[in-house]
Amino acid sequence: MDGSFLSARATVEASRPFVCIRLATYENQDEVDFMKALYVSFTGEIANTMFALLSPDGKTRLSEADRSPAQVFGGVIQRRASQPEAAEQNKAAAARMVESMEVISLAYPGKKGTAGSLQALPYLGDLRMAVNVAACDNQPLLVVYAEKPGELARLENALQSIAWSKEAIGRALYVGVNDAAEYTRHIKGEKPAAGYVLVAPEPYGRHATPLLTIDGETKPENVHKQLIAALALYNPPPKDFEKHEAEGLKAGIQWKPKTPITDRSRRQRGRSRRRP
Repeated sequence: MDGSFLSARATVEASRPFVCIRLATYENQDEVDFMKALYVSFTGEIANTMFALLSPDGKTRLSEADRSPAQVFGGVIQRRASQPEAAEQNKAAAARMVESMEVISLAYPGKKGTAGSLQALPYLGDLRMAVNVAACDNQPLLVVYAEKPGELARLENALQSIAWSKEAIGRALYVGVNDAAEYTRHIKGEKPAAGYVLVAPEPYGRHATPLLTIDGETKPENVHKQLIAALALYNPPPKDFEKHEAEGLKAGIQWKPKTPITDRSRRQRGRSRRRP
């Protein structure tokens, strides 16, 4: 969906003034209701993917809403991207998207005094989903673990400046966990202890394996050094979507969402992996 749009350097830079929200299709009824208020397919239900630019109230649309940035800004959707004219068409569409975002950011400059303030960690909803999304993205996942709320908050606060630093931004996904049973259900080979654990998801996101464990008493500057070093070593092989999905279906691997699948194409093909 985002090969020529959301991952492009110009789009990433234009997105800095925005709050970027990544919804998890079919995983939360409140999110389903929110998405349905913005866009529905020809069936009257939400599709597996959706894109829109919204005002700070989170309700007013500042762009059209559709299945992808390509469909909003006049590009070519993924399954037609091999057409000869697709590259130039998507390049032009991506430029229109960047221009729109730059205009919007000028219209909504943000509250005074908030520039440079620390941002909250870009958490995923829970460990189960976080491991699966990390597998889909082919990225490592940093688990922040502590059973006591105060200790978890301390670890999160110490990590904020690291997670949004130039060296780390966009290179890992994040999730907070305070339940030992949840941790051991999804992370193999290690008992939970307060601190940070960088894990590698297995290809279909059913569980993850620790790559790096950092004690909760480690000084932030050392957490930064260890995390950046570990991220530099993480280089999983790229995934071929068609092959990956076919092998998953053959093995009987399916993701069981928390709400009904309403996208006909996904329902008919089965779900060997989820596509957030």
